[in-house]
Amino acid sequence: MKNRIIRAAAAAFLLGLVPAAHAVPTLSFSVDGGDAIKCADGAGCDINPDAGVVTFIQSLGDFTVNVTTGLSKPVLTGDGPVLDLNTVNVQIRGGAHTLQIKFSDTGFNTPGGRITTTYGGTLSGTGASMEYGAYYDVGNLLFVEGMAIGTEYYSASGAFSGSGDGGWSPDAPYSLTQILTLTSGGGTTVFSGDFSVNVPEPGTLALLGLGLLGLAAAYRRRVPARASRR
Repeated sequence: MKNRIIRAAAAAFLLGLVPAAHAVPTLSFSVDGGDAIKCADGAGCDINPDAGVVTFIQSLGDFTVNVTTGLSKPVLTGDGPVLDLNTVNVQIRGGAHTLQIKFSDTGFNTPGGRITTTYGGTLSGTGASMEYGAYYDVGNLLFVEGMAIGTEYYSASGAFSGSGDGGWSPDAPYSLTQILTLTSGGGTTVFSGDFSVNVPEPGTLALLGLGLLGLAAAYRRRVPARASRR
């Protein structure tokens, strides 16, 4: 009995040393509404060996995916982006086609932060368009379009940029998903862009608030001093 108790205690201790598992960040590609081709971090299709970085380079029908990289934890930490559909570079040759790119990960847990998305890039080609959406899901599931953080539609050749605000982050772990849909009207379409979801740490917001309060207090102290010298 004593040995069993010791073994159970040792097992419990070792389990406490094992970090909690989290879902693997995953890219997904779908051509003309067909079945999704998924590329998870560390899979054979991922040419980047680093954890939290998924890089895909491959031709999909008339689409040449020169580079599409998704960045997530543990590479992205702190107060910068927490999910980044980065260096998206795609060329489309042939008839009218649609390519949908998704990037998703679970297990985000930054309560009290403001969820925002920022994006920018270039698009060229006859009849070409770009549609983007970023979402979070309190069910903490991959590729779920829960609450919208921001959306954008662009259908003119040239540069584009924008941002969206999804409000305060949930208190419980949640997933983040980015969806990018590229459409070609025929001929050659060239697209490049970068799309990020940002959730600053609550400590950073608190420090910012304290800094602003400090500036206000200093200003109030200076005003009476100036008035007394008149």
